[in-house]
Amino acid sequence: MSEEPNYERAGIFWVGGPAAAGKTTVSRLLARKHGFLWYSVDAYAFAHEKRAAAAGLHVMGTGPGDFDRRPMIMEDIRSLSVDTSVVVEGAFVTPRMAGVAENAVWLMPSREEQLARLERRHPGGVHKDHVWGWDLVRSQLEGTSASVVVVDGQTVEQTLMAVEQRFGAILGSCPAARTTYERQSLIRISNRQLADQATERLRLGRNKENRHHAVRVFDCECAQTNCNEVVELAVEQMPTLLAQAPPSIASPEHSN
Repeated sequence: MSEEPNYERAGIFWVGGPAAAGKTTVSRLLARKHGFLWYSVDAYAFAHEKRAAAAGLHVMGTGPGDFDRRPMIMEDIRSLSVDTSVVVEGAFVTPRMAGVAENAVWLMPSREEQLARLERRHPGGVHKDHVWGWDLVRSQLEGTSASVVVVDGQTVEQTLMAVEQRFGAILGSCPAARTTYERQSLIRISNRQLADQATERLRLGRNKENRHHAVRVFDCECAQTNCNEVVELAVEQMPTLLAQAPPSIASPEHSN
């Protein structure tokens, strides 16, 4: 793994860690606060699987696969043609894939903390697929100078502050959205991909819900930098909402 900055595109921040480390929540808030695009690797999972299968690197229906997602992530970001920095996070962001340079931070709970968080998230039982990443990430971090934030006992706000401190001056020197319109456009990109992923999961029968009752969480498009609201919406509503200009997806407190 390279420990020298290798951005491939100026202003890419990597946030990794095992399940229940707080990657998604912290990355969403980091992107919103600083005017960056939030890119969830998990939300592109099916799209990446299809591309890997087309290239002979994966067989659909056999799980998430063990192919290299980094080239696909970089291709996705280039295709979005955004002029801002990007926060890339997800379960598939590993130290080996992202590197451990100054633009990468790793959120690590202890095993006990991870299990406690997962039990709160999945009261019906924690599946083994939720815990496998702890050993993987920990083993790839050993012997490196990676920037690690231990999240045990921390609030979301404390973890966000720690991540900002790790990234330091880089945050202020990278391109960012400045206007409300620019910020809303970035959030809309993320929401559209979340909707596409949810729709595909339902189409493939990966979820138990009836498609007419499936509800997912989307980001509030008010674009206020201090907003941490998410919006629960039925997946079947999304085509109509996405056909409207932002902020058609907004919490009741922030909708006009």
